[in-house]
Amino acid sequence: MSSKTFAPAYVQSVLAPAYQNWSRFFLPHLLRIQKAHLCMLVETRIIPEAIGRQLHDRLDWLAVNWQPPEEYPAQLGVEDLYFLIERELSAWEGEEVAAWLHTARSRNDMDTTAFRMALREALLSFYGQLLELCTGIARRASLGRDELTVLYTHGQPANPSTTEHYLTAWLVDLVDDLGALREAAACVDSSTMGACAITGTGFPIDRQRVAELLGFATLDLHTYRAIAGSHWLVAPAQALQRLMIDIGRFVADLLHKASVEVGLYTFDDNLVQISSIMPQKRNPVILEHLRIQAGQVAGTCNAIIASFMNVPYQDVNENADAPVARLLDIMPLASSVLDLLETALEGMRGNTGRAREICRLFGVTTTELADTLVRKEHVGFRAAHGVSAAYALSGGDIEALRRAWRDCSGTELQWQDEDIRTVLDPDHFVQVRATPGGPAPEGMAPVHAMLTESMHQARQWLTSRQVQLARADEELEKAWRALGRQ
Repeated sequence: MSSKTFAPAYVQSVLAPAYQNWSRFFLPHLLRIQKAHLCMLVETRIIPEAIGRQLHDRLDWLAVNWQPPEEYPAQLGVEDLYFLIERELSAWEGEEVAAWLHTARSRNDMDTTAFRMALREALLSFYGQLLELCTGIARRASLGRDELTVLYTHGQPANPSTTEHYLTAWLVDLVDDLGALREAAACVDSSTMGACAITGTGFPIDRQRVAELLGFATLDLHTYRAIAGSHWLVAPAQALQRLMIDIGRFVADLLHKASVEVGLYTFDDNLVQISSIMPQKRNPVILEHLRIQAGQVAGTCNAIIASFMNVPYQDVNENADAPVARLLDIMPLASSVLDLLETALEGMRGNTGRAREICRLFGVTTTELADTLVRKEHVGFRAAHGVSAAYALSGGDIEALRRAWRDCSGTELQWQDEDIRTVLDPDHFVQVRATPGGPAPEGMAPVHAMLTESMHQARQWLTSRQVQLARADEELEKAWRALGRQ
């Protein structure tokens, strides 16, 4: 095979980094592709059985006895890891025998298939971790059924609720994110082998057979789209970015609720750092690290997505090893975000007493006061709203409430003080909000049912993909052993 010398700057900036990317992420998948493709070539009688057996034995030998150089071997004059492997095969079997392995394929379809295999592996692992986190959040939410909190709008205390209601709202978003990751994985989990450069081949290949041996759920049918398309890379970046945005928003809100001024949540001492100078400080910096890491992942995803703007619909390097490696490089950081989240939620403690205090200080339950005036006294809501606002502005003075009612209706409010206090009690506020999705147990029941079913479906999907991949491993090894015995 031919070799050439490349400019030092091109080696340093392009070839050497690409070689490292392939060595770190894609080599095992490339070797599997070699095996699957060779099995198919022999099974379809495209290449002679004797040649197939010869290549089989040499690939087996290489897998045990050969390791690629740690650094890009510029002195050998090969462009990439693929040509380095072909060079090794040629050195032992001769160039023409080695070249039989490249029948009916291109680096184009091999590259995108290897990229997808690496992404699939990372996505399925991360998907499983997110699913376990969702299960843990559901468990923590259930423990917060009687844990009173206050929900804010526009940075101001708005309604009393429960930790269960608060966490399940966010959990619904995370379950949606599971769905987005599943859809992204479907874009990834599609074999491009057989597309060759862009138009396929005149050889009678069996594309479906290779896809099955490599464990792909589907075949990326259109040969040009298989090479030129970008959904397989953009979709995972978008799904991961969306998840990190959802996590970042929740963490920002939790930081607010954990501030000394608000004080609705605290964290165990093993999650808190102190100040080197201020003795009173208890800094829940785990939340800040969560926000930072989620932001870094989201930013990288955004860069990958943006890199495709105005890029020709062709085989281009925007969907080559560099952006794929960049996405794979941040997967451990994304995994760290989930680990930190799980730890933070395990160590999060609600402060029901502080929630009651906020409700009292800021008239947070007066929405229910207005609602009750409408229901019991049959006045319009705007009038009830005005009376309740007067009560809130008075700082919670019941006599001010009675005066406001008298001024509004011309009658006395025929409620006992104890009745008024019951209406204004935060627990009562929660209990009467029993419509689907509300914080009362009756409102939470359908939410938990929906979440349970969604997570069950997510687990079933993950299990089915893991089973299919395991079967593909077995089938490839079976085909490989059969080729060696021919």
